Amino acid sequence: MVSLSKFLNNIILAREQIFVFFLALFSHFYIRMYFVAHAGLIMFNCFIAYLINIRLLNNLTILHYNVDFGVDLIGSAKEIYILPLLGFLFILINIIPLGFFYKKNKFIAHILLASSLFSNLILAIALAAIYLFNFQSL
Repeated sequence: MVSLSKFLNNIILAREQIFVFFLALFSHFYIRMYFVAHAGLIMFNCFIAYLINIRLLNNLTILHYNVDFGVDLIGSAKEIYILPLLGFLFILINIIPLGFFYKKNKFIAHILLASSLFSNLILAIALAAIYLFNFQSL
């Protein structure tokens, strides 16, 4: 049986190790710059999602538009917030392998960070397209 003090001690040690990991990770200038760009894109994505949500008169919105078939996905306005969350998850998923490679191979670290930045840029373009499809004047 594990005592409560051992359990709390393990939690405190794990928290300290995570803090040391992020402190070592952000000691590199290029990683800080990538994360500033990531934070900017995520805030931009959240702003566009919020703008779409408050400008809608009813609760339904166009979530996907296909050139061949037209509108093929209509849903709740709250579903727009999935895209900024997905962009944040891309960053979190790339942090795990980044922790292994940023000291050994800078090129792989750049690839991981640039790929998540590119995916967030694609999500920003998708949100901008959703905004245009919902509020274009005919």
